[in-house]
Amino acid sequence: MINLMPPDLKSQIRFAKLNRLALRYLRVMFVVVVVLAVVFGGALYLLREQTNKVASDVTTKQKDIEKISKDFLPKAQDASERLNAIKFVQDSQTKFSVLIADLVKVLPKDTDLETVVLTGDEAKPVQMTVSTKTYDQVLALRKALAEKSTRIANADVVNIVQVQGGWTGTLVIGFKPGMAK
Repeated sequence: MINLMPPDLKSQIRFAKLNRLALRYLRVMFVVVVVLAVVFGGALYLLREQTNKVASDVTTKQKDIEKISKDFLPKAQDASERLNAIKFVQDSQTKFSVLIADLVKVLPKDTDLETVVLTGDEAKPVQMTVSTKTYDQVLALRKALAEKSTRIANADVVNIVQVQGGWTGTLVIGFKPGMAK
């Protein structure tokens, strides 16, 4: 087909086609921009909602923590003070089981530990009574306490009495400084 139209009309038809194409592209771009604006707006809305929810959760948790702190903190501090007091008492008290074990380590054979008078004060001497088969065993115990024990500074015999089947001796022992604990 031969196009016999004047050149002005041809150029107007060509520009009309280009205008329709440009309008189509503009409509598509407008729709894309509107869709993107809706997506970004929705995202911002959801983000704001989540931020508000987290902020309210944080506020609630802080109130719970403050409430628990008001109730629990004094009790915890009281318990801590009690534990510190117990620890102080335990550290400052004489551990009599350790003392007895130390005494038993140096007891000669056939010597029985009858009594130990504990004072709880490391400055005061401890009195103990033993039963032995011979007189020399009481003296051997005094020597062993004075020489072999790492806790005892000195040991003295108060008396030795002969009883039926053996001897009973009373000794007084003094501790080295700081070793009565």
